[in-house]
Amino acid sequence: MTLVAAIEAFNKSSHPQIEIFVARDGRTVAKLPRLGREIVVKGTALNQKLKVSSQDIALLCEEAQLAIAPGMTLLEAALAAMGKVARDREDELS
Repeated sequence: MTLVAAIEAFNKSSHPQIEIFVARDGRTVAKLPRLGREIVVKGTALNQKLKVSSQDIALLCEEAQLAIAPGMTLLEAALAAMGKVARDREDELS
């Protein structure tokens, strides 16, 4: 799966979405809404210097982490509540 395809799949369930566009120089760029940054997600055959960098990947990972943080907090709370319900139920049965 390419970075562009992965971002498109991510956008199906995420808001705000990552905007993808082709720059004038031919590279495909993603605008990361939570970080307010732009990264290269696909280079161009016209200029080998315009390619995806490790910094681009690190920023994309940070964007994804910020996007899932609220869901992870909710999941942790729900799991803790489920554990409490299970323990309370065990106490009632004994």
